[in-house]
Amino acid sequence: MAHNSKSKASPYKGILTTESASIGIGVAKANAKRLLDDAEALIVRERYPSACALACLSIEEISKPVIIRKILLANSPEQVSTGWKLFSSHHDKAAPWIVPHIIHSIPETYEQFVDIFIHQSDPVLLDSLKQLSIYCGCYGNCHWSDPGKIIEKDQADVVLKSARILILSGQASPVDLPSGLRLWQNHMQGCFSLGYVTANNKIVEFFYRAADTNLLPKPKIPLEVAFDFMITALVLSDGEAAELSIPDPKGTPNNRQKDIGKLLREQG
Repeated sequence: MAHNSKSKASPYKGILTTESASIGIGVAKANAKRLLDDAEALIVRERYPSACALACLSIEEISKPVIIRKILLANSPEQVSTGWKLFSSHHDKAAPWIVPHIIHSIPETYEQFVDIFIHQSDPVLLDSLKQLSIYCGCYGNCHWSDPGKIIEKDQADVVLKSARILILSGQASPVDLPSGLRLWQNHMQGCFSLGYVTANNKIVEFFYRAADTNLLPKPKIPLEVAFDFMITALVLSDGEAAELSIPDPKGTPNNRQKDIGKLLREQG
């Protein structure tokens, strides 16, 4: 069968402006909410496989704004390429699905949260659930999988619960506007890849800067973007980068060196 390459849209793989990034973040968040709404409608009708599949997709979509912010920090062709590979990777976009469940266990520190994430994160599991929810497949010793018999209410409920929390805490915010993304770009310069603790501290400081410039009313992480930026810290760190010491030209007072989890608990 002949393939017409012109029928397939060519993905963009270049640099992003703050204006184009703002549009992309808004579209991704709205689409994630649409997918979740459809999943909610289907689970009420007991269409559990389809509800589970759409919830999986909504989690992948709500992870895209995080990766878009990372691409904004790229300062080389190699980093731009890395960012877009993350954007197209189902496994990388599925990784945050476990975050709400970790927070439910109430880790005491950001370091403890990261440790749990490293040891419990299983993006392949979510992708497998998505595949089993949609497709008939043949596995093992010629065993045929039937989505209607494999995916039940319990499995769908687990994924929907995670999707609800991630999307509720990943809503539209002033930090998604071009002005907010310019502040992000300026403050986070050189932070495309760094250690977990440094990523956490730089993001906390970013919200103080957002308040200083009247982008936000208070120097605290708004609850509507809480998980959004917890995941951003994980994506910036990549899980492998060594801790970096990034000088802050304005200085970082000691009372600002708090982890994201503590700031969220203070707002409780």
